[in-house]
Amino acid sequence: MAKRVAISDVAARAGVSPTTVSHVVSGRRHVSEVTRARVRSVMDELGWEPNQLARSLRMQRTQTIALIVPDITNPFYPSVARGLLDVVSEPGYQVLIGNTDGSPSAEKDLVARMVTRSVDAIVFAGYYSKAGDVAAAVEAGIPVALMGGRRASVGIDVLTSDDLAAGEIATRYLIGRGYHRIAFITGPSGDGPPADRVKGYRRALTSAGLRFNSQLVVREEFSRAGGAAGLQKLLELRKPPRAVLCTNDMVAIGALDVARARGLRVPDDLAVMGFDDIEAAALISPSLTTIAGDPREQGRAVGRVLLGRLEGTASSLPQRILFAPSVVPRESA
Repeated sequence: MAKRVAISDVAARAGVSPTTVSHVVSGRRHVSEVTRARVRSVMDELGWEPNQLARSLRMQRTQTIALIVPDITNPFYPSVARGLLDVVSEPGYQVLIGNTDGSPSAEKDLVARMVTRSVDAIVFAGYYSKAGDVAAAVEAGIPVALMGGRRASVGIDVLTSDDLAAGEIATRYLIGRGYHRIAFITGPSGDGPPADRVKGYRRALTSAGLRFNSQLVVREEFSRAGGAAGLQKLLELRKPPRAVLCTNDMVAIGALDVARARGLRVPDDLAVMGFDDIEAAALISPSLTTIAGDPREQGRAVGRVLLGRLEGTASSLPQRILFAPSVVPRESA
């Protein structure tokens, strides 16, 4: 199947900016006759019909999709962005990324600002994504997709990992490897996907006849430093854990830092397991056993959903897409 020609292809061949091509098509701004003729010639050469651009101009679209993330330094989110771009770039959309540092107030503020900027769609990947956080966008008629949200709502699509199953599968894996005193380093709030992972952990313990111990669940930031702090606390217990689940891979890498500094052999003295399967998980030593998240494919999926909304081909009912978890066994557990 031939690659669809985009406005950026026309601009590159003509040696002008995409904005200049837009002005040639719309006729709203002055463009020299020489430049106009060159752009028109390239359009004919490439067989590019500016129907999509003309439609965008009529509908006053900005050809921009906002991606709101809690921590751009977490490799999970750049991979999501890459997958989103894989899908939306060809039809001519750009992605604008906003970072909130996991602050609920910053998340709501950034949604409001994206509405003011008249973005065409919003992907909201907050740690505790909820429909109410994007109410301003929904009221403005902007298509919204939640990544990591718990339930669909009117006008909102939800794409998320099956976090309850992920927590259960991870715990069962560790139990099957002979670990019974298993801790969990989770996020600072008892809400959202991290809470579902903890619920899955508790369910697996109960199914295996193991007692849940609240002392073995610690709350820290979703970061490498948070993982380090969490394991420090767990190792201070009178009876430390033999294995630790970490709510994402960056937290797990922080826990591995502390295990290494304490002279603990991983996984002989302590098993460590994460969630998401970021690229670094396979590169560190020992390599990190984790739950696959495939963030790039998640980004592609959300891109396909939003394009359906923008092009009017999607069902009027909100979609809920669950990504099935699976264990990626490596050296740390």
